[in-house]
Amino acid sequence: MATVVVTDSTSDIEPARARELGIAVVPLFVIWGDRSYRDYVDLSREAFYERLAGEPILPTTSQPTAQMFEEAFAPRVAAGDEIVCISVSSKLSGTINSARTAAARFPGARIEVVDSLTVAGGLYLQVTSAATLARAGASTDEILQALQADRQTQHLFACLADLSHLVRTGRIGKAKAVIGTLMKIVPVLTLADGMIAARAQVRTLARAQEMMIDLTTGEIADPAGTRFLVMHTNAPQLAASVAARLRERLAGVEPEMLEVLEAGPVIATHGGQGAVGIFSAAG
Repeated sequence: MATVVVTDSTSDIEPARARELGIAVVPLFVIWGDRSYRDYVDLSREAFYERLAGEPILPTTSQPTAQMFEEAFAPRVAAGDEIVCISVSSKLSGTINSARTAAARFPGARIEVVDSLTVAGGLYLQVTSAATLARAGASTDEILQALQADRQTQHLFACLADLSHLVRTGRIGKAKAVIGTLMKIVPVLTLADGMIAARAQVRTLARAQEMMIDLTTGEIADPAGTRFLVMHTNAPQLAASVAARLRERLAGVEPEMLEVLEAGPVIATHGGQGAVGIFSAAG
């Protein structure tokens, strides 16, 4: 008996990477007009951004069905495996409810559904860590303990070129965005108890990016034992610059991980193009 990891596509794990680590990824939906596309299945990053640039109608997103999680769980249960299913924050999506409904359909199996309280790069860090432990032979209980530690040490600081997408999709209050626009304030966003919140407010996007790096390094007690993930929405040059500035700020200390990852269709639907964020967690 082994433990296997299941997650949803807001983790933005490359399909090849997911296969390498034995992770099953259940896609959310991107809805464009009257058509629904499965994240990373029917709609790639490249196709999404190309269409976003020329399509006047903006997309929305929808959570997976319980049936989709059931289909991911069934072969693992049949193999006698235990399952750790790690979901996008329940404060940002109802995806975890579909996973819980599906898990209840296998009363004889051990399926642990975990609320990551994060999204995108934060979920990526939790899921890849859990899968690495699982492949090394860790038990379900050991993986759950590691995930709890991850949630306690994890941070996100991000800045968006345009808050209107978060307003339109309901992930940030309209009043906050309007006030920020009128006052010409750029917020540095974070996740607090699984919800998007403003951690700092500055006057320019460039200053917001510097503040994002300041806040990230200010939370780190042991840079050498920290995993960093710089995430962006169709802004590779900006993300590379942020990663380079972050590395400079570490003053020669080599972190456990420092990678750049482009967000996929679902995350970009909410964040818009040109967003960048730094996720970090203890190793």
